[in-house]
Amino acid sequence: MASKKLRHGRIVDLVKKHPVESQEQLSARLRGTGIRVTQSTLSRDIRELGLVKARGIYKLPQEAGSRPAPDTLRRSFQQLVTQAQVSGNMLMVKTAPGDGHSMGVILDAAQWPEVLGSVAGDDTVFVLLRNSRLGGKVLKRIEEFLA
Repeated sequence: MASKKLRHGRIVDLVKKHPVESQEQLSARLRGTGIRVTQSTLSRDIRELGLVKARGIYKLPQEAGSRPAPDTLRRSFQQLVTQAQVSGNMLMVKTAPGDGHSMGVILDAAQWPEVLGSVAGDDTVFVLLRNSRLGGKVLKRIEEFLA
């Protein structure tokens, strides 16, 4: 079985080089590179990589050229976030194990003006804010998505 890192790399390469319209098509292309994957693992990989469908084709978030819609953000936060806290100009977003990267991709794609960048681990995302006065504002936005 291919490692997650290798699988993710192949998925990114395939999506960049070929139009991929469905999970079945992506699975077939992966098999062509020697990687066999279950549907549930492929779904998780797509979520973790933050792939989005634009005009019926899977794309990397930065290639899709658009920010996630508020409903998409709300749904993502509700599904992935277990806790959020702020300290100074750092925001900590906790997720279930394995969901940190997905949350980081979503936060980066949101392109919030208060955020300089994020670093994602297995179950935690640290978000660097432009200044410490913005922490409450961003935390409130996240809490509204979670409500």
